[in-house]
Amino acid sequence: MEGFWEPHSSSIDFCETNYILTNHVVEIHNTWSSILGLCLFGVIGLVSGNPTGELRHTIAYLLLVCIGVGSAGLHGTLHWIFQSSDELPMVYLVASITYMLFEFSSPLGKLKYPKLPAILMFLMIVNTFVYYKYQHLYMIFYLTFSISSTFAIVMVYKMMKNKKRGEKTKRIGKLALFYYVCIGIVVWHIEMFFCDTFLDTYNKLPSLLKGMTVHVVWHIAAGFGTYHVIVFLECCRLEELNLQFNVVNRLGIIPIAVLNSEEATNTGHSKKIA
Repeated sequence: MEGFWEPHSSSIDFCETNYILTNHVVEIHNTWSSILGLCLFGVIGLVSGNPTGELRHTIAYLLLVCIGVGSAGLHGTLHWIFQSSDELPMVYLVASITYMLFEFSSPLGKLKYPKLPAILMFLMIVNTFVYYKYQHLYMIFYLTFSISSTFAIVMVYKMMKNKKRGEKTKRIGKLALFYYVCIGIVVWHIEMFFCDTFLDTYNKLPSLLKGMTVHVVWHIAAGFGTYHVIVFLECCRLEELNLQFNVVNRLGIIPIAVLNSEEATNTGHSKKIA
């Protein structure tokens, strides 16, 4: 029987066996893990994060949610429109994080590099044009995302090693790199290059786990790692602004930067332009 979403129009078909549990969702495990591993952390950030109330953090969390929605759409349908809804926000989020890396020490309401938003916007417009022109070539996206995210990862590492960083901030930075690089990226490449090696094992998993691949781990590790990167940059920002804060761990593992009550009153937790 032909699957509900056939013929598929995305430029990539992932390792998970198509329609293995239902005829209406192409890759069911990759779909639910997109919501759990990506959207959920973005929503937590939107609801509980952003201690300085700045737009930069809201945009980053919102893009993480968009990636989760786009990823669920892509894996659920393998349709080209959802592929772009997944991959383009991934590049946009790297640009958003790059902005935060360059502007983490700017005064509230004032940019250190006033031309940076326009430059990043121009680059994202060019990237979007190139992406749609060559969307059928997955390697174009892969190289663009890999190069830009590697740049951001290196900058996060250098910022974490800065002597000005406090211990609680450094800890979040270390966890960010561990989840995203040591788990997420490693697992992503294992799935890409060793799918045939493990596919039979995936398909022999019991009951509702049948067909689940390590791409599920990539979604959760990448989402959790990216969430930690954003929280790490929030903490760096708070340190540069000399604002006293604490890090509260929800469920013991989800860090949230919280301003001390007096600092929160003084800053007003109002939305700033940057």
